[in-house]
Amino acid sequence: MNNPLVSIIMTAYNEELYIKEAIESVLAQTYTDFEFIIVNDGSIDQTESIILSFSDDRIKYVKNEHNLKLIDSLNIGLNLAKGKYIARMDSDDLCMPERLEKQIEFMEANPEIGISGAQLIVFGSHDGFMNYPLTHDDIRLKLFISSCFGNNVVMFRRVIFEKNQLFFPLGYFHAEDFKCWTNWMSVTKAANLNLYLVKYRSHANSVSSKHKLIQRETRNRIRLEYVKTTFSLENDLKTAVDFTGKISSARVNAIKTIFKINEEKKHFDVLKLKKTVMKLWYLDSLEEVENNFFVILKYPLIFKIDLKSNFKNWINIVKHFLKFKLAGK
Repeated sequence: MNNPLVSIIMTAYNEELYIKEAIESVLAQTYTDFEFIIVNDGSIDQTESIILSFSDDRIKYVKNEHNLKLIDSLNIGLNLAKGKYIARMDSDDLCMPERLEKQIEFMEANPEIGISGAQLIVFGSHDGFMNYPLTHDDIRLKLFISSCFGNNVVMFRRVIFEKNQLFFPLGYFHAEDFKCWTNWMSVTKAANLNLYLVKYRSHANSVSSKHKLIQRETRNRIRLEYVKTTFSLENDLKTAVDFTGKISSARVNAIKTIFKINEEKKHFDVLKLKKTVMKLWYLDSLEEVENNFFVILKYPLIFKIDLKSNFKNWINIVKHFLKFKLAGK
């Protein structure tokens, strides 16, 4: 039997409420040449019986005798994948029927792209959309702030994964996907389709809801590593640390250094990099002001670089602080 074109990997731990719908959405794909690797990570609810209720030959069921957690389970699935392409899917989300068809069509037409994603529809506890940058350069810029793909809609070439051993890394708690994508950027080009191909379920038990503080700490560590690698700062760790550190005059100086390096090396479009750095400063200030009122006074340090685009942001930070305090948090 020939290998399928696509291997879809899903892990599940105690997902009896949602996994039936998730599996059905994969099996209902308009593109049908795939294997569906489902790793049951030691569930103690009805997850296993729900998975086994499906008789589709494309399902390859794996059961962990003990709960190994998400990353080890994902890497088990990656080791088993036989497809030309590997696609991720979460056990509480829903694929749009044409998801695989559209992504495969794109990857086949763009052989220079090693990894791709798409846009997400949010449903559940709240409704909305999650939008990701489309081009390789914009994705690289996005990584200074946060992840650049929906983890549940990503697809990549197995040959690149195997050559570079791009498993999900251990030790990056609750942000392993973010670290993984920064690793991918060093070996291939990336893109996101301008299509909504997966529905992301928002609920209180999601990782982003339960482990917000740990995610922040890990994210900041990944940012530091990414900045150091991107701008070749192995011999200037202080600039990398300050660039991703607390709101301060030292961070302003680090930003100026990064801008100077970028002008010399031409890593990014100058204006786009500036906008990304300004946004990062603003978002970090919103987080920090919840625990440190004096960020309101420190924020105008960035006015030395850009006054016009930051004055409004400063007002928003003040408003955020007042709203946070009035809510009694």
